[in-house]
Amino acid sequence: MSERETFLIQRTSSPADMASACSILYEEQVLCSICLGEFNEPVSTPCGHNFCKGCITQYWKSQDNAQCPLCKRRLGNKPKLKVNTEFRDMVEHFNRMRVQGGPKIVAQPGEVPCDVCTKPKLKAHKTCLVCLASYCEPHLESHQNLKKHKLIDPVSNLADRVCKKHDKMLELFCRTDQQCVCIMCLNDDHTGHEAVPLERAFQEWRGGYENVTSEMKKTENSISESVKNIRCFVEQSRETTADEIRETVQILTTFVASVEKYQGELVEAIEQKQKDIEKQAENQTTLLEQSLSELRRLRCDVEQFIQSEDYLCLLQNFPFNVTSDNTHLTDQPTGSILRMTQDIPDIGLHRHIEMVKKSVGQIEETLRNEMEMLIQKVRSSDSYDAPTQSHVVENMADNNFLPELWSQPQGELMKIQQSNAVDLTLDPYTASNWLKVSDDGKRLTSRGRQQIFSSFFGRPFKYLPYVLAKEGFSSGRFYYEVQVGGCKRWLLGVVKEFINREMYSVPTPEDGAWILNRPSNMFLTVGVFVDYEEGKVSFYNVEARSEIFTFTGCSFKETTPLRSFLSSVAGISSIHRPKIYPVFGIYDYYYGDNIVITPVSKP
Repeated sequence: MSERETFLIQRTSSPADMASACSILYEEQVLCSICLGEFNEPVSTPCGHNFCKGCITQYWKSQDNAQCPLCKRRLGNKPKLKVNTEFRDMVEHFNRMRVQGGPKIVAQPGEVPCDVCTKPKLKAHKTCLVCLASYCEPHLESHQNLKKHKLIDPVSNLADRVCKKHDKMLELFCRTDQQCVCIMCLNDDHTGHEAVPLERAFQEWRGGYENVTSEMKKTENSISESVKNIRCFVEQSRETTADEIRETVQILTTFVASVEKYQGELVEAIEQKQKDIEKQAENQTTLLEQSLSELRRLRCDVEQFIQSEDYLCLLQNFPFNVTSDNTHLTDQPTGSILRMTQDIPDIGLHRHIEMVKKSVGQIEETLRNEMEMLIQKVRSSDSYDAPTQSHVVENMADNNFLPELWSQPQGELMKIQQSNAVDLTLDPYTASNWLKVSDDGKRLTSRGRQQIFSSFFGRPFKYLPYVLAKEGFSSGRFYYEVQVGGCKRWLLGVVKEFINREMYSVPTPEDGAWILNRPSNMFLTVGVFVDYEEGKVSFYNVEARSEIFTFTGCSFKETTPLRSFLSSVAGISSIHRPKIYPVFGIYDYYYGDNIVITPVSKP
């Protein structure tokens, strides 16, 4: 009889308990003692024990002489076994009755199964810390009268509740070493240590945990309030944004309507001018036709007079005085005709389209710069700030309830790298002939003679070893980094878009350039930060995370009379914002020297 059977029989004190124990014993009897599972083709040995046919056959293959695995009786030659059909039918009938009469709660993956049930395993209802086993509700009946047995909610890690050294239950908590121990540990590794029962230690710890959970609850409420405030803020922001969009559309619509109004007035003025020209031309045409008719009549009279042979009558009645040159005969009508033809407007002097193109082009350029600046401001503006959320995170970190979720950026350069990084590409059409731009537009190399491009593509620097980036900026902030370690002497900075590219000397801020010229052995990577609004250009040593030099008070913006027109129409500022372009250069022309635009390494 197994130890479990002996334990159950000793603990049984009533007929009901005995029946339950017999039921458990019967379940164990329908299990193969080799595979510990339900019988599969059960066979009986000559000594009367039952095994699965496959299990006993495999067992005998590992031995020279056949013997019973239970009683160790030698059976001589390996006997030929036949399936015990009656015992097989009885086992199948028992399994069917057990499944039909028992509860239907089968243990699912992740749930604790009953240690007594055979397949299918039912869900455990309690775990006994004395027996170190879990039981379903039917098998738990045997523990109802065992008052000394400790039952807890089902657990699967029973091995963790036993001392690995003494194989005893962990019943005590050592305050000295802050760990769970068994009763034997007090006489061994924990001699002289202060130990208390687990329940008492748990009650002491519960007070501290209750304080922690209370603080966590406060933190949860703070977070919930922050979430509520953020959602409320988003809803208000959505409504405000919708109002701003409507007002923006209305403003631009008004501006477009104003432009259309001026367009109509301009077209009307041109049409009226054309009508005046046509009327004036028509009047002059009428006068010319009258003069032409009079001139023809006079010519006919003269022709008639000169055909006559009555000389006396001709000389006495001819309407004009005749001289030798006869020029005065046509002086009067010819002069009148010339005066009238000179009064006809010259159509070529009224080329209104040229004036329109020139003025609209200037307005369009100014408006485009203004709109680009406005869009950049909207995109780069900090439109959201949640101090409540930051306060909650700091409170959580200070109390060590949760790991630190956010580390505030430290240092000016770190903030710039995180917020203002841009991706630049070199423009080969602006490169000096002594420089070569790589195919990806990221590397600039000395002595690779560039192709000479016509002004249709761009205007290269003629005498200075410079090249511009393709990207230009007329508002906001931007930052980029360049590796300069592969160059003896380099130049970095920004210049205005209309800078003179045929200069011989290094341009200055008065020329529209803010550049830094240094030998590369001092630095490996240089960062350039530009604040268009504040007029500042700063250079940083990226490895040392220190500032090299800063230009302040840079005059990026300009004023122009054309802005006054736009200001009167739509209230646009009279300040012109030309684009500035990053500039790169390599001096001394050492073959192979190069600088590389690298991605910004954000901390």
